[in-house]
Amino acid sequence: MIEPGDADRTGPVAAGLTVRDVLGMELLADAEVLAGAGGLDRQIQRLNVMTVPNILPWTKEHEFMLSTGYPLPQSEEELAELVRQFAHRGVAVFGIKFGRYARALPQRALDTADELALPIVRIPEDVAFDDILSRVFSDIVNRQAATIARAQEIHSSFLHIVLAGGQLPEIAAKLSELLGGAAVFVADEDGRTRASVYNAEQRDRLVDIGVLDGQGRLRTAHLGPGAQQLAEDLTVIIAPVSAGELRCGRLVVVGPSDQMGPEVTVAVDQAAVVAALDVTRQLAVDAVERQFAANVLHDLVTGQGADIDDALAQCATFGWDLHRRLVVVVSRAEWVPSRERAGHTDPDLAQQRYLDLWCSEVRNQDPRGASAGFATNLVAVVGAAEDDPAAVPREMWSGLKATTRHEFSMGVSSPVDDPRLISVGYEQARKALHMGRRARGPGKVTSFADLGLFRLLSLVDDVGELRRFVDDTLGPLLGLEERERAELLKTLDVLLSSHLNVAVASRALHVHYNTMRHRIAKLEQLVGPFMLDSRLCLHLSVALQVLEMPDVAR
Repeated sequence: MIEPGDADRTGPVAAGLTVRDVLGMELLADAEVLAGAGGLDRQIQRLNVMTVPNILPWTKEHEFMLSTGYPLPQSEEELAELVRQFAHRGVAVFGIKFGRYARALPQRALDTADELALPIVRIPEDVAFDDILSRVFSDIVNRQAATIARAQEIHSSFLHIVLAGGQLPEIAAKLSELLGGAAVFVADEDGRTRASVYNAEQRDRLVDIGVLDGQGRLRTAHLGPGAQQLAEDLTVIIAPVSAGELRCGRLVVVGPSDQMGPEVTVAVDQAAVVAALDVTRQLAVDAVERQFAANVLHDLVTGQGADIDDALAQCATFGWDLHRRLVVVVSRAEWVPSRERAGHTDPDLAQQRYLDLWCSEVRNQDPRGASAGFATNLVAVVGAAEDDPAAVPREMWSGLKATTRHEFSMGVSSPVDDPRLISVGYEQARKALHMGRRARGPGKVTSFADLGLFRLLSLVDDVGELRRFVDDTLGPLLGLEERERAELLKTLDVLLSSHLNVAVASRALHVHYNTMRHRIAKLEQLVGPFMLDSRLCLHLSVALQVLEMPDVAR
């Protein structure tokens, strides 16, 4: 067997030497394709000579398999099976020089080759195998050398862009130019485009086939790296943009299938490597700026800054407008990336990712809003609408959930009209987050103004004491069978909400008045004469609210 050195490690050969290319050589001008003409575009990366009947253990993908008629199986069935096994192992072409063993191949073998698109070629008798091996081998090596040279040229051109101060837009533009105007996207892990080059026609086509959405976000998360067919005439090539363990995003190129050969994959891979350099540089700059911004916002929301006016002036340099009606938002992510759980990713990198998402979403909903990440929480100060102060935080929550497909818990303060009271709003937002998670479970938006009684319950850190209060107040009722318990708890809640108006409660529950009287009698046997005792009603109302808290319900 003859192979170019290390061909397997360098990927596809040059511009892709095909069976058609080899048969186009002057040396094989008189070669005849006996069957399998549908596979003439198969790539050839190595050569092999069949000298024994049992050649299969030494057969590799993309081989030009040469043979005389001597080692071929004698039976029609065995020969057809050999063709089938060659096709299964990815042999590119089967060339036979019959010589004095001349005989026609059985039709069954030819039909099998046609069915599997494996070219079978009759080699002219005057062409020596040595000449074929030497000529094709030289062509493979030359193309491989050309590919390496081209890869170095591409890498140098991209590296020059970065060293000269160019960034992702320049890298994307250069790659599109090298690829004859192909559409190019550099996107983060969530599909948001950081740089792109495409025209209106390409955009419309990509939207039609679902690669782009209406907001220009890439929808290629389901596609792996490498070249893949998007449509009959359209191919996408994807390369990860990575800096060590940090996945920064992906480089996506879409173009006509007939122009997206192996050399394009080389260019895309080289561009992705250089793009990672720029992304890493930008991450370092962003980290410094973000830490400075976080320090300023931390001093402001905690009231620790020596000069509030100086802190507000620094906030203005970040584009934050805090001289308006505001709410403070404190949030935490209710998820841990699976790779982090498996120990494959630095937790700091995972936190950096959802901090980026947080700051981006704050800018999307309020371009003048402030955002930062503290030790355990994400913090923002955003505008508060007159009619619905929590409108912007809810939009932020929805945007984050749509982007990440994960849950975030949020606490929202009451409106703040004076920036000097932001620290008060911060404490309210922290309490709303803490009590919202306790009372309603994680993944919800909770406003401080809506906490009601939970504002007092948040002061009780002893969950056991809350459980004992519920047991003392509702104990016999909680011991009922599940269906009856749920029915009576609902009845009690509606009665208390209706100020003990039996008729109103009956209509609310869609039950007969007499049925309601029967349930009241049952409830009073279990929890006491609440219809005549206002203090007991208060205890029952508090117990029902405490029972909504997940920690207590468990």
